[in-house]
Amino acid sequence: MLDTPIHPRDLPLFSEDLDRLEKVLDTVCKDRSMNPRSPEAERLGALIIQLYRQGVKDDAKLLALARAYF
Repeated sequence: MLDTPIHPRDLPLFSEDLDRLEKVLDTVCKDRSMNPRSPEAERLGALIIQLYRQGVKDDAKLLALARAYF
């Protein structure tokens, strides 16, 4: 048995999760005329994943936070 708690940030992301996060990333990239394969987009994608794992599950909130970051 595990003696340490499992944190949400340690849980795997499933394809449904990744599809949602990709839509948010694609929207911000399009808004900012950013190449989705650029280093900036990679950093933005990492931020979106981090926010999601911290509990921001609403797409509109994720989008607003991602837009505010870039």
